[in-house]
Amino acid sequence: MKTNWTITQAVPTDEAEILACTQAAGVFSGAEVATVAELFAGYMDDPQVSGYNFLVCRDADRLYGFACWGPTDLTAGTTDLYWICTHPDAQGRGVARALFQAVESAVRAIGRWQIVIWTSSKADYLPAQRFYTQMQCTLVAQIADYYAVADDLCIYVRRLVP
Repeated sequence: MKTNWTITQAVPTDEAEILACTQAAGVFSGAEVATVAELFAGYMDDPQVSGYNFLVCRDADRLYGFACWGPTDLTAGTTDLYWICTHPDAQGRGVARALFQAVESAVRAIGRWQIVIWTSSKADYLPAQRFYTQMQCTLVAQIADYYAVADDLCIYVRRLVP
């Protein structure tokens, strides 16, 4: 497993690689890719106002994955993990784990204690569901036909112990 990746705050020049990574993942619709672009634009404008934070995992040559997260409005300790995405070339090599752990650290650093993740029940998302379980997230709710017929919303929570 490669260990010389760095996790950093995203910068403007990461945008094209973030969007390419999102598209390459092969599970996100055009509307979802456009949403990533919209959230990144908000992050670049002002993360304090938008509430979005982007972390990237890269080496000197390229971006291997990203995470987008932010504090949940009107809560004292909850954060949302909006996106975590690994380029197919790096899947299974610890990128998502490194990003998730970096999000956990950032969440703790701002005094929050839980992460909420919404994902799909579709077969394409089973690897994501397994990953969240491996990261000690608990499936706390499943809403049938939420996104579409036979596409449930699965809500996972990672409670952080101080």
